[in-house]
Amino acid sequence: YNPTGAFLPAGQEGLEKDFKRSLKEKYGIEFNNLFAITNMPISRFLEYLISTENIEEYMDTLIQAFNPSTIDGLMCRNTLSIGWDGLVYDCDFNQMLDLELDLKDQPHISTIEISSLLSRKIKTGRHCFGCTAGAGSSCGGEIA
Repeated sequence: YNPTGAFLPAGQEGLEKDFKRSLKEKYGIEFNNLFAITNMPISRFLEYLISTENIEEYMDTLIQAFNPSTIDGLMCRNTLSIGWDGLVYDCDFNQMLDLELDLKDQPHISTIEISSLLSRKIKTGRHCFGCTAGAGSSCGGEIA
C-alpha cells in the first residue's frame, strides 16, 4: 500500500485487515501480506508535490514524524542496490537519484571490497526522512 497523496500511510496491520476483507468480498482475492510504504519526495511524487505546492508541508510532515527507532531497520543499513551497470548504491532511492556509494574508488560490484562496505558513510538526503517517518518504511513495509 502506498498513499495517493501527501500524507503518511496508516498502520500496516490495520490496512492489511481492511484490504483482505474488501478484496475478498468484492473480488474473491486473497493474499498473505500487505506492505505499507511511505511516498518518497523524489521523482514523479516530488514533481506532484511541487506542482500542487505541497512540498514544504509534506517535508514538515516527514520531519515531524521522524522516529529514531526506525534507524536500525533501514534498508541502507543492511541491503545494497546494484544498478544494471554494476554500480552500487546504499538503497533503491539513492539509485534513483544517482547517489552512488560513498567510497574513494568507483563503487562497482566488481571492485568493491567487503571491508570498505562495513566502514562506509551512508549517503543521505531529504528523501531519507520518508524511511524514518512514523513506523518507518522499507521494502518489507513498516520497520518499527
